[in-house]
Amino acid sequence: MKTLLKIAALFMMVLGYGGLFAQDCDPYFVASEEAVREMTSYDKKDKLTGTTIQTVKKVKIDGNKTEWTIGVISKDKKGKEISSGDLQMSCEDGIFKMDMKNFINKEMLESFEGMEITMDASDLDYPAELSPGQDLKDGHITVKIANAGINVMTMDVKIYDRKVEAIEDMTTPAGTFSCYKMSSTIETKTMFSMVVKSTDWIAKNVGSVRSESYDKNGKLTGYTVLTSLK
Repeated sequence: MKTLLKIAALFMMVLGYGGLFAQDCDPYFVASEEAVREMTSYDKKDKLTGTTIQTVKKVKIDGNKTEWTIGVISKDKKGKEISSGDLQMSCEDGIFKMDMKNFINKEMLESFEGMEITMDASDLDYPAELSPGQDLKDGHITVKIANAGINVMTMDVKIYDRKVEAIEDMTTPAGTFSCYKMSSTIETKTMFSMVVKSTDWIAKNVGSVRSESYDKNGKLTGYTVLTSLK
């Protein structure tokens, strides 16, 4: 269960950070090289659960395609680093694409070192133009882990019911921002399944300002807010 919760949290963090692009790839996250964002997470009782530092490490432009490398460091509630890695994002012809492989927990995969790991994934797309009421494409990834030809584990993750709900102002310790309010459902299946609903507020040239997660019954389980932007 802890692994599934970590995967769901990673999904919501990356989804909120990836954001959206206009036709000229004007991003809805901090895209300038060396820019740094800090996201702070809390449980449903407003108790600190951890922080995430996101740094734009590299921006590569090749013709009409732009690629970003985002460094991510996650820390627990005591400030101890628990994971780190890079995310890859791109925008081509005004369409933002994020490889669903970005969302798989690297520490989990490392625990299966030496085994056969195969992945089948679709890109998570965001159209150039957005408006309230707009539905967005689903995304999915299937990970299969085998040892000597014998299946050890299969994990399916699907993001669906993606929708632009509204345009709203959102205030956090980092400031007040005009945001797209977006909703989605994240379903993870291994030996059992878990469904998490997410609501995210995303601002142009900023990224995720606030992200809330809910259980399948609609009860708040935790939230993350933007606490620093440099």
